[in-house]
Amino acid sequence: MEPASDLTQTDPTTHNMKLLVLAAVLAVAAAAPSRSYAAPTYAPKVYQILKQEAELRDDQSYDSHFETENGIYASESGRPVEGYGDDEESYDVNGQFSYTGDDGVVYKVVYVANGNGFQPQGAHLPTPVPTEYPTPEASDDDDDEEEERYEAPEEEDDDDEAAAGYYQPQYERVIVGYRPRYQ
Repeated sequence: MEPASDLTQTDPTTHNMKLLVLAAVLAVAAAAPSRSYAAPTYAPKVYQILKQEAELRDDQSYDSHFETENGIYASESGRPVEGYGDDEESYDVNGQFSYTGDDGVVYKVVYVANGNGFQPQGAHLPTPVPTEYPTPEASDDDDDEEEERYEAPEEEDDDDEAAAGYYQPQYERVIVGYRPRYQ
């Protein structure tokens, strides 16, 4: 057996490890955030309604509008029309709304909603792509092998083409694909 005096003596490495662990615990405790700050709140700001009116008439037509303190405005009117089914009623609706965007610009949309669907209009909305495209005319004249020269189209009184500012060529059939034929 070893004498009891050997048990009371500690190894210097063990002593250093104890000091290192104690220093790490104190460093973590000092770095911990204090609980004295207030947690942020994310509740949305509620804006007051400055004006709101709605009227439903006996013939089931209606008018309504509202305005809020942050600049949102909306108005709408509708009247019943025959629906899409046998006993179903529908509405023709006209309305508008406006609001101020995050960029400070006031955006305004005027719309119609009826049997043709929802049709919004606004300066910031993209222009719709036309759904009907001109159909190229195919020619069965394969005898024309000479190169045709471009000639400017004659002036027509068609306001749609003049307003669009472009000319749509007609096409003739060739062995592979189509090539434009200008008149």
